[in-house]
Amino acid sequence: AEIIKVARPGLGTMRALAATRQQQGRVLATGHRGIAAQAAGGSVFSVRGARVLPSCGKGRKLPVASTLSLVLNEPVALRRGAASVAAPATSALEASTRKLRSTFYSADAAAEIVAEVDQPVDIAAALEQVKAELEEREDELKVLLFGEEIDAGPGRRTLAVKAPMGPTGGSPVRTIKMHLPGVADMTGLMERRRADNPRVQKPEELADILDKFLREKYLGRRSDYIGQVAAWGPKVLGDAEGEFTEIGALMALFLRAYRGALNASREDYQFEVQRIGDGKDCLVVAPSNFCLLGVKDMVHMLLHGYRVLLMVQPRFAPLYLEMQKDLAECGLPAGMLEVLPGITPDADPAVLEEALRLVDRLQFTGSSAMYKSLVAKAYSLGNLRMEYAGEVSGLNKVRLDGVSVTHPAAAAGTAWAAMASNGELCTSASLLEFDPKTGDTPELAKATLESHGFKLGHDPTDTSLNVLLKEGKTDRLEVMTEADELTEWWEKTILAAPAGGKIALGTNKSLGHAVYAPTIEHAVAAGVREDASCIYCVGVSEDKGAVHARAGTTGCKVPESVFGGMKSYTFAVAGDHDGVGSLQASLSTIKRRGANWRDQEEAYAQYELTETAEMLLEFLNPRDHASFHKQISSVLEVFKAFEPQVSKPYDGQPLVGAEGRSRCVTLKALRPLRKQLLVPRGVELPENVVKVAALHAMSPLRELPVDLHLMRGDEAGRLRVTDPLKSFLRVVEKQLGWRLHVHKDTEGLTAALRAADYPPYFIGIKDRHLLPLELLLAIAEQGGYLYEGLPSDALSLFKLLTTTQSWTVACTEAQVEEATLELQRQWKAVGLREEPHEPPELVKPRPRDADIGGGFGDTGMSLDDKDWADIDSADESSDDDDTPPPKKADSSKTTIPGSSTGPSSGNKDVATGSSSAAATSSSSSGGGGGDGGGSSSGGTAA
Repeated sequence: AEIIKVARPGLGTMRALAATRQQQGRVLATGHRGIAAQAAGGSVFSVRGARVLPSCGKGRKLPVASTLSLVLNEPVALRRGAASVAAPATSALEASTRKLRSTFYSADAAAEIVAEVDQPVDIAAALEQVKAELEEREDELKVLLFGEEIDAGPGRRTLAVKAPMGPTGGSPVRTIKMHLPGVADMTGLMERRRADNPRVQKPEELADILDKFLREKYLGRRSDYIGQVAAWGPKVLGDAEGEFTEIGALMALFLRAYRGALNASREDYQFEVQRIGDGKDCLVVAPSNFCLLGVKDMVHMLLHGYRVLLMVQPRFAPLYLEMQKDLAECGLPAGMLEVLPGITPDADPAVLEEALRLVDRLQFTGSSAMYKSLVAKAYSLGNLRMEYAGEVSGLNKVRLDGVSVTHPAAAAGTAWAAMASNGELCTSASLLEFDPKTGDTPELAKATLESHGFKLGHDPTDTSLNVLLKEGKTDRLEVMTEADELTEWWEKTILAAPAGGKIALGTNKSLGHAVYAPTIEHAVAAGVREDASCIYCVGVSEDKGAVHARAGTTGCKVPESVFGGMKSYTFAVAGDHDGVGSLQASLSTIKRRGANWRDQEEAYAQYELTETAEMLLEFLNPRDHASFHKQISSVLEVFKAFEPQVSKPYDGQPLVGAEGRSRCVTLKALRPLRKQLLVPRGVELPENVVKVAALHAMSPLRELPVDLHLMRGDEAGRLRVTDPLKSFLRVVEKQLGWRLHVHKDTEGLTAALRAADYPPYFIGIKDRHLLPLELLLAIAEQGGYLYEGLPSDALSLFKLLTTTQSWTVACTEAQVEEATLELQRQWKAVGLREEPHEPPELVKPRPRDADIGGGFGDTGMSLDDKDWADIDSADESSDDDDTPPPKKADSSKTTIPGSSTGPSSGNKDVATGSSSAAATSSSSSGGGGGDGGGSSSGGTAA
C-alpha cells in the first residue's frame, strides 16, 4: 500500500482529500477527525478519527499516530468500539444554554418584558405629580445612615436645594434642606457594614425581594416616578416616560437571567448563580442629568451580592430615598443599600474620597472626565484593588453618504440627534459629516437644520413640547460651520463638516453612530464596519416627497436593542463594563457549574481542532490537552446557543412624510474583545497566554489581532527568546496575525498604551494591584481594564472574550423584510469567521455500572469489548516504524524584530506574572525553521 504522511492535518486538509474522491466514490464513514471514502475503482481513502477503530483486515488496525495516515488500494472496514453509544441530537450544555437564552434573550422574552414595563402612563396623574414636586414650599429631607437620621453636627454640611423651575416653568419656588454626612460618618458606615456584614443569605430570596420591588413598587408607582423624573430632571413627560421604561426593562432583563440560572441549577444542573460581590462594598455614582440611570446599577450590583453605597445629586435624593424605603418594605436587609446625597460642588469632597478609599468596586455613569478622576483618586489613596466600570459620554456623529442634508429624513434625524434632551445625552451628536459630492456645504447644513420643526418651551406640563428648555441652556439649535477642534458640546449644538475635511471623527470615540445612504444595503454595509456601540442605518430614496424612516445617534430601546456594549472598541465605555442590556451584562451573575459526576453521563460536543489550535495545545502540559480541548468545545457550544438573531420589528422615531413611527429591526452582534496580553520580564510562557491563543484560533467570530506585550526588549528594542516562547511567537504571529510589542521597561509600555487607538483590555493578568501605579493609571485613563486570571468555566470564558454591538435599521413597514435579510447577510460577511467549523461529534458517555462505588463503568471501558482483541503489541508500535524521531528545538537564542515603543528614562519593570506552563518536553515540531509552524511538543512529537 502507498502511505502518504501529512504532518498536522487540519479540517481543511481532510475536507480537500475527501472532495478529491467525491465524484468517483462514496463516503464509507465519518467520525470526529475521521473520514473514510471508497472510490469507484475500489481504492479507499481512510483517515483515522477519534473514537473510530479502522481495520485493514487480518486483524490489523491502521496505525494510531499523531499524524494522519492515508492508505490507498487496501480494503478498510471501520468499526466503533462497544463503549460507544449512538450520538444524541444535541449536547447537554447546548440544550441548557438555549433554555437559559429563552428566559431573557429571545424574541418572546423581549415581547414579554415590553408588555410588562411599557404600559401607557396615566398622563393626568403624572402631571399632577409634576405640579406637586414643583409647588411652592420648603421641606427638610431625612438622610439616613443604617436607618438613623443624620442631623447637623461637626464635619457635616447643610445644603438647601432649589427645584429646577416653577410649576409652569418660571423661577423655582420649592426648596429642600438636607444634612450631608461627614468624613467620620463615611468611615463609621463602612466599618459597621464590614463588621455586621448585612447580606441576603439565599439567591432565591434576593430575587424575590427585587422582583417584588420591580412589580409592586417601581411599576406599581409608574405615574409617581415618571412625574418626579420629569420635575427634577427636568424633562418633557415623554422623555421621562422613556427613561422610566428603559430602566424597568433593564431590571426585568437582569432578573430574568438570574431566575434562569436558579432554575437551571435545580433542573438540568448546567448553570448556577454567582455572587462575586458577596461581602463587598460597591460605590454607585448616578449621573447628574438622568435620574434613574443609577437604579439599573443599584439593582445589578445587589444581584451580584454587593452592599451598595449610592451617591446621587442632592435634587435626586428624595426619589432615591423613597426607593430605599420601598426596598426595605420588600425585605432588603438594613445596610444593604445606603443612599447619600453628595455629588455636588457644595458637598465636602473628602467624603467621596473616603468612600473611594474603602470600597471594593466603583460603578459609574456620567462624564468621562469625572469617571477617570474618580479612578485616579482611588489609586492615589492606595485602593489599587478597586474594580471599576463605567458608561461614559462619547463623541458621536451622523454620516451622510450619498444623501443630501436637505433630504427631510436626514435633516429631521440629524437635528433631533443634536437637540434631544437639550443635547445632554451621552449619545448626542457632536458632528454632522456631510457628503460634499451631493453639493452640500456647511452653510446649507446650517440653514437646513436650524429651520427644524421641533417645538421647544419652558412649561413642564405642556405635553406638546419636544424639548423642555432648562435654566442656563440655549433656547435653540446651533449649527457650527467651523471649529478648531471637536468636543462634547453638552448643548443643542452640532458641527457641520465635509467628509474628508480637516475635522475627522473616528467612531472609536463614539457610543452612537448614524448612517444615511441611498439604500438599506449601502447604509448597513457602511455602518457595521464602524466601532461605535450602537449603529443606526437608514436607507432613503431620492424622492423627498415619499414616506421615509428616520434615526439619529440616540434612541436605542431595551430590551430589543443594547446600549454602551462595545468595550475595547470605543473610549466611551470604560473599565469592566459590558453595556446596558447587553448579553454579557445579563450573564454576569451566572456561571457554568463546576466539574462533577454528571460529566460522566451527559452528552457533550467534541469539535475538530484547527491545525493552528492543535499546534498551540502542544504548548500546554500534556495532561491538559484533552481537558482544554473539551473546554474549547464547550465554549463553542455556548457561542452556538447565543447566535445573534434579528429582532422582531419595533417602533422607532416618527416617520417623515406620514403619520406613525419608523419601524426598527436590530441584530445584537457578538464581536470579539480587542485582547491585550502581557508577558512580564522573567516569565517564559504563561499558560493563560497559550489558552487565549487556542481559543482565538477556534473562535467562531471574525477575530481581531491580539496585542502581545513582552517585557524583555534590549536597548535596541529587539527581542531575544528561546523555546518554547520562540516557537509560540512564530505560530501566533504568522498563523493568527498577532501583533508583538517589545518593551524595555514599564515606561515604554505605558507610553505605548497612552498612544493606542483603542482602550487596552488585558486578560490573564496576575496580581494587578502589584503592577506599577503609572501603568494602572494609563490603562484607566484610556478606558481599559485589567482582568486577573482566566475563567475556568465555558460561560465565563464566553462572556470575557466577547462584547456586544447593536446594528439597527430604521425603515418603513414595507422595508422590514429587506432590512432583516440585509442584517443577516452582513452578520455572516462581517461577524463570522470565513471558514466555519464543521458540526461537532456528539458523544454520549457510557452509563456507569450500578456497582457500589461506580465499578469499572466509571472508566468508560468494558472488559468484554472484543474490538480490543484485534490490537496486539506489534500493532501498537507500528506507527513508530513510519515516524521519524522528533527534532530537538534549537535552544540557541534568536532575534525577532519587535516594535519598540520608544526610549524611556526609567528602569521599572512590570511585576512578575503567572508561572510558565510551557510543554514539558524540550523537543519542538515543525523543524523550528523557516515555515513558521514550529511548536513545542508535549511528550510525543509528530
